[in-house]
Amino acid sequence: MPSFQIHLAIAKRYMEKHKIEDKEAFIEGSIAPDFVKPKEISHYTIPVQTEVLWDHLEAKVDLNRFLKENKIKTDYDKGVLLHLVTDKIFYTEFYSKEFIENTNYHQFTENLYTSYDQTNEYLEEKYHIMLKKELAERIDKEIEGSKKHQKVSAEAGKNILPLDKLDAFIERMSNMNLEEYITKE
Repeated sequence: MPSFQIHLAIAKRYMEKHKIEDKEAFIEGSIAPDFVKPKEISHYTIPVQTEVLWDHLEAKVDLNRFLKENKIKTDYDKGVLLHLVTDKIFYTEFYSKEFIENTNYHQFTENLYTSYDQTNEYLEEKYHIMLKKELAERIDKEIEGSKKHQKVSAEAGKNILPLDKLDAFIERMSNMNLEEYITKE
């Protein structure tokens, strides 16, 4: 659920801190899972039969299954892994369980899209996110399609992504050692 800009900021900071040979492939991998339809496939989502938002978010990414089914050999693969680890931690640790228990899926989604609209420019400027025209257009198209699919009005929600917490999350994720995940299998 992190926005494309959050994923891109993390990937950019990660490349500044870790050795990545093919930077373009790594960047593409870091956002690739969000272009797959349905996203449950690319995120290895565990099907859950519940209306409880916390349970739904906790099941959004099955890292163990991803690692069992995929060999991480290229920088593109590492970008995909970074994306999925980021999503897993965002879904389960960015917000407190109490916060999640006091909201519903629709309100949470609406607030998240509002937050993206209010933080994307900040992230693009702070992390110097510049994309090739084709990729930027593809991301814009995906965002618009996602908003229509989710039936959210970004203007109706409130910002639930404080910038200081978001910056700390980006730093945390960009500091992680992906090799620890790769060698677990």
